[in-house]
Amino acid sequence: MFLERLEEFLRREPFIPFRIILTSGTHYDVTSPLMLAIGKSELSCYFPKSDRLAHARLTELAAIETLETAQH
Repeated sequence: MFLERLEEFLRREPFIPFRIILTSGTHYDVTSPLMLAIGKSELSCYFPKSDRLAHARLTELAAIETLETAQH
């Protein structure tokens, strides 16, 4: 369910930045579709202009929302 929704967010034309929220409450803002790599059971989020990288299991996804929604 969340995987399909995540893939929809990544394919949007034009791309709309969004936030991934994990069950732990941690969140990652995705401002480019190139920031995410989705595997079979986890995703990796790469942060632009840094060496920072975050991994999360797909089962940890709690919510996905556009950044416009997140800011209101």
